[in-house]
Amino acid sequence: MTADMCLGLCYQYQYAGIEYGRECFCGDTLASSSTKVADSQCSKVCPGDTSQYCGAGNRLTLYIRKPETQASARIANFAAAASETTSSSATSSSSRSSSSPSSTSSSSSTSSSTSSARPTTSSSSTSATTSSSRPATTSSTSSSSSSSAATRSPTTTSSSSSSSSSSTSTRSSTSTSSTLYPTPSQIISSYSYSGCANATNPLALNALSKTSTSMDLSTCQSYCTQNNYALSGLQNGDTCFCGNGLQSFSALQKESGAAKDSQCNTPCAGNKTEICGAEKYLSVWNATEALKIPPTMVKQVGYYPLKGCFNATVNGTKTSPLLAATATALPTSLDVESCVGFCATNGYAVAGMEDGKKCACEQKLATAAEELQLAECNVVCPGNKREFCGAQGKALVYVFDEQSVDQDGKPKSFGLTNEATIKPSGTG
Repeated sequence: MTADMCLGLCYQYQYAGIEYGRECFCGDTLASSSTKVADSQCSKVCPGDTSQYCGAGNRLTLYIRKPETQASARIANFAAAASETTSSSATSSSSRSSSSPSSTSSSSSTSSSTSSARPTTSSSSTSATTSSSRPATTSSTSSSSSSSAATRSPTTTSSSSSSSSSSTSTRSSTSTSSTLYPTPSQIISSYSYSGCANATNPLALNALSKTSTSMDLSTCQSYCTQNNYALSGLQNGDTCFCGNGLQSFSALQKESGAAKDSQCNTPCAGNKTEICGAEKYLSVWNATEALKIPPTMVKQVGYYPLKGCFNATVNGTKTSPLLAATATALPTSLDVESCVGFCATNGYAVAGMEDGKKCACEQKLATAAEELQLAECNVVCPGNKREFCGAQGKALVYVFDEQSVDQDGKPKSFGLTNEATIKPSGTG
């Protein structure tokens, strides 16, 4: 845990707080009983960054949001949440936050929590009373491994309080005792409930959406599967989002199937016995294999749009890999979101998947890169059979583009048709 990890996850909230070195809490208001205490009481050093403090027992290092002033904060926060959420999302996730919080820190005990990962590029935040800078990190890597050397500024100032920040996000409180609160992995009509995930900007499910006053589970699920998307996410009772993998550091929340345990508590506009997310949360459902959704090309992950299919080497020589900065082998779990997240976390603007097994990164795409037909990158991802992950000797490449997402979190590819026109490798 670092301050940047927590800030990235809480981008939609006014406050972000870190307790006991490892727990991140988000909220829009502070509890009335919250009081500031001495800075020295927030004495727990952040495990992920020893130049920062991350609260203490029953104490929160508290951050207050301010408007983002640096474009560099965007890629920093994209990297910030890319790694930890991959293990907790429906398939995988990655991306950045849309604004940069200020850094007065105080602490308290609190109630709603989540966690994220770390940034790798520089950004700044200022306190309500003092100014400070967040860590600036530079990465130096070889073709087989990555390392980083960080130049850090003084730690943020902290004060603390004995109470908590809290927030709730619901569109309606009209649910009844007959309202269905599904449990994770529960299957209903060929769809498995993945869980309740936080909404993000860029969008957590960034392919399609529709809003309807008659929205219910089946309406959203059918809309997504008819467009070759396996994941359907319902938000705020009336809006449906589609995609094949959770991204933008959206993470599934812990829940038991009981109303009191779920952040997703808004009844569907078209069926009050069903739950359709909440104002800042998505009820996520995954189509089972029985629905036979074919693999398609992921058009964009966060701020990384698809660039194309390229020869994995430069100038036809195996000794000159196209993406040489760093790489990782994921023979059983690779998917597009996890690879982009890996490269973003390590501070790279280019991510590529090869042969469904390898994820490689680079700072920029070589001018000598040989582009191939997109259909040649036709090996299915082992971590998500609805996506493609390059081919043998060929890299499916995604490149960071800050201008590729609008203010609502929608990529330029949002709403485009998703035809399954590429035949997977080995299918004849």
